[in-house]
Amino acid sequence: MPLFVVTCTDNEGTVEKRLAIRPQHLERLQQLDDEGRLIVAGAMPKDPTNPQAGFYGSTIIVDFESREALDAWLQDEPFLKAGVYGQIEVKPFNKAFPKG
Repeated sequence: MPLFVVTCTDNEGTVEKRLAIRPQHLERLQQLDDEGRLIVAGAMPKDPTNPQAGFYGSTIIVDFESREALDAWLQDEPFLKAGVYGQIEVKPFNKAFPKG
């Protein structure tokens, strides 16, 4: 299946909302991981030692059967629905390393 890089940019002033909704967000990512479709996922903090400083956003690399299937999955993303994410950019990805 094709891989996609999903880059999500946070709106300013949403750190409290992000932290409150995070368990729902992680639950969806855990489901993808359980299905073997999550390659990597993580937040991009402004200060890695202080979550209250806020976040630039998040990046995930996922395996979906099509861009349309990924778009449908993204529509239910809690951070997007709550207005934490202001922008989501999706690009195809060809994995080279690590092998396997």
